[in-house]
Amino acid sequence: MNILIVKMGALGDVVRTSYFAKCLKDKHGGGLHLTWVTSPMAMPLLQNNIYIDEVSLNFTKIQKKNFDIVYSLDDEIEIVNQVSLLNKKKVIGAYIDSLSKKVTYCDKSTEWFEMGLLSKLGKQKADQAKKFNSRSHGQIFAKIFDTDLPEPIFFGTQDFSISTSENFQFRLGINPYAGGRWVSKELRSSELEKLIHLFLNSAEFQKQNGKIILFGAGEDRQKNLEIASQFFDKSIEIANTDDSVLNLAAHIRALNNLITSDSLAMHLAIAQRIPFLAFFAPTSAVEIDDFALGQKLISTAADYCSYKKDADNATITANRIFELFNKKYAF
Repeated sequence: MNILIVKMGALGDVVRTSYFAKCLKDKHGGGLHLTWVTSPMAMPLLQNNIYIDEVSLNFTKIQKKNFDIVYSLDDEIEIVNQVSLLNKKKVIGAYIDSLSKKVTYCDKSTEWFEMGLLSKLGKQKADQAKKFNSRSHGQIFAKIFDTDLPEPIFFGTQDFSISTSENFQFRLGINPYAGGRWVSKELRSSELEKLIHLFLNSAEFQKQNGKIILFGAGEDRQKNLEIASQFFDKSIEIANTDDSVLNLAAHIRALNNLITSDSLAMHLAIAQRIPFLAFFAPTSAVEIDDFALGQKLISTAADYCSYKKDADNATITANRIFELFNKKYAF
């Protein structure tokens, strides 16, 4: 049995979809050869996965192979066009319709693609479908792959590990950003400063010799440096994870807990079974499988889960985050 998964982005989606490699191996047994086509940025997230036999960065190397099933999970026309050129018996997911020559999707994957850019319902109804969806990514994709529900799993590399100071017993990561594309996913700077204050002034946080690690890449890291400079506190560390996604994963693996936006950092925490609190304004909290590891803080604005880049995130406040965190961890 030769199976191909086509999933190139986004990175968080690659992480959570990779859980199904084990599910497919469990289903088909040792006779399964599983190939995955992905992007260069996503390669480190997959290349050490023991349930994936081959990871490719382009379609050229696999054009001469014969696949029993191709799971086509991206909606970009350039990618789907490449899928159409492969030798395969069956495509599950997005494909080129032979009559209309347009990108569409098979019935088995309707539940997922109907909420996205390819939706046959149109954008307005697709957005409504996302808002009223009650099923998680894992539940939806278990139907697509026809497998059991997955468990979080991550295969990093020992090349990336970090040393931590023994003086700090509780390492709390805060990832307030979401890569720049989704400003409304992010925690506002004023609320981030308040949140840092709340933890630093918490008697329980001080009792546990707590340390705050701020996450953010590129320009976001510079923002963190500016915010940290206001506190002059050795209990604040600015993570430097720009060089590798595996470096980011290693930093997250060293945490006791992570407070985060709906982002890659959240998915890396889940994959490595790090307890987390995530906040949601433009995106769906229901869709995220937390595997009993997480707490979810949801916007109370009218445009919650609207998938608008300028959605109202004013109700994602430091006080709400700290209160929800405190309910479970007594901070």
